[in-house]
Amino acid sequence: MPDPYDDGRELARLFGRFEHALKRTGFLKNRPDAQADWDAFAQALGPTFFADIVNAGVASTLIGDPPRRLMREGLTWQPEYPAPLGNIHQLIVQGVCRVRNSYVHGEKFQGGPDTWERDGTLVAEALAVLREAQGRVPAVSALLA
Repeated sequence: MPDPYDDGRELARLFGRFEHALKRTGFLKNRPDAQADWDAFAQALGPTFFADIVNAGVASTLIGDPPRRLMREGLTWQPEYPAPLGNIHQLIVQGVCRVRNSYVHGEKFQGGPDTWERDGTLVAEALAVLREAQGRVPAVSALLA
């Protein structure tokens, strides 16, 4: 079995490159400090990108059984049964960004063997989505090359 941390490290690395490229190409949140606007990037990718990901089958778990959020109250993952992701915004923000955040902040690969397979799948699929997005928005792609 491959080391699941390999995909995690690559996801964190590529996500960081995207954040840099997004900020430098004007995908910025409307706030004083410079933060990448993943919502705006999702809009730029458009609904065709979501359809392409669905049709390619590279993110079936990420879309069909998306990641949950760790809630302060009781430190439980909610919602227990999340609705499938249905559009590009949800795929990028509630899918890719949430998986990356959980990995970087230490919440992936913590539950033992029972959850490692799912965590590994979510990380690999979030990475696959970012890899597919690399060539879709020309200004961003130029900085990722």
